[in-house]
Amino acid sequence: MVDSSIARGRRLLAMAFLVAGAAWLSPAAATLQESTPLAITHGPYLQLPGSTSMTIVWHTNRKCVSRVEYWADGATAGTGRVPANAMTAVSATHGLIDNDRTSHIVCLTGLRPGTTYLYRVVSREFQGYEKQHIVRFGETVSSDPSSFTTLDERKASISFSVMSDIHENAKRLDVMLAASDWNRESFVVFNGDMVNDFMNADQPFTGFLDISVARFARTIPFVYVRGNHDVRGRFARSLGDYFPTQNGHAYYSFDHGPVHFIVLDSGEDKVDAHEYYNGLVAFEPYRREQAAWLANDLRSPAARRARYRILLSHIPPRDGTPRTGTAEEGFAIEQVRECWEKLANTGGVDLWLSGHTHRYAHVAPSAGGNRYQLVIGAPDTSTRVDVSREKLVVTVKRETGETVDTIAIRARVPAPAR
Repeated sequence: MVDSSIARGRRLLAMAFLVAGAAWLSPAAATLQESTPLAITHGPYLQLPGSTSMTIVWHTNRKCVSRVEYWADGATAGTGRVPANAMTAVSATHGLIDNDRTSHIVCLTGLRPGTTYLYRVVSREFQGYEKQHIVRFGETVSSDPSSFTTLDERKASISFSVMSDIHENAKRLDVMLAASDWNRESFVVFNGDMVNDFMNADQPFTGFLDISVARFARTIPFVYVRGNHDVRGRFARSLGDYFPTQNGHAYYSFDHGPVHFIVLDSGEDKVDAHEYYNGLVAFEPYRREQAAWLANDLRSPAARRARYRILLSHIPPRDGTPRTGTAEEGFAIEQVRECWEKLANTGGVDLWLSGHTHRYAHVAPSAGGNRYQLVIGAPDTSTRVDVSREKLVVTVKRETGETVDTIAIRARVPAPAR
């Protein structure tokens, strides 16, 4: 018995060495790896725009060490050259640079407001450690130079577009994006449910990302607001590999022109205990957490000095349909209203932009209810917002080009900063 156990142990150990060696040294695997060139498969695209920062995301077909080279000298635009004084940024955590990712996320900081920068992304294949201090690298690939312009609170007028509930209908999205005026747009808001339940790693790419990169996202950022379908499925917890969050939070605020923007993460649309979620969600306390943050944000100097405050959430605080009796609007809509509407009213929110219901609706301010204008987009509508210091104009169009609604909001005189 002892001899048999020893022999069996030796066989298992030999098999383990063979498997490990095959993973690293198999000629067939090596040939396959070498026959597929290293490539940037998706992107780059711009995320989390700010007045002094911009985040750049791209994806490769192999694990890489990556960097962004960027510069403010527009003289090299269109030449494909990187100037000698170009700056470099990498993604590092606790001093360790990312070295084994196919999703690359690099935040550029210390930028100047309202300034155009050129950039390119560079990825070098990381093949692993041969010994303790010896690393094997492979090919290097880079993108062509692109440009972006940082946000600027000093701008007197701005424009942006909002779309939601695309649910991977890339053809419809492309039609709506084709009608955009990219000479005027500062950014695009994707206001949730851009994918169906997130079960396949390629869904964002085929569903809307690749179309967005082809149309605008290399040079104009999009703001990604999470929807309830975006947070479902086996890849939901990997959403940050595609759409990074602000300091680890999917709720945050930023400023551009006369507007203070607030992004909230409305989460799922049913009670946390619903059987669909298998005990794996906790959105009810998460909305209350955001309520505490929202109260502080709306009291901030940035919010108080802005001429407009615009709130973005996928799930709206009202569904936009007339109600009689005790008819309910749905759990999530009612909880969004319960958690956030009073704060929006007292904090002077002017415009709340949502999706989720798949029906266009405009809810004007009402006595004893919402003091803000609520606009709920549909899957086949695009909402354009043009802002000046005097007024804000919302124009909603169908994918056919038909104008559905136009709403004008006069600027409130901002309260003095405390």
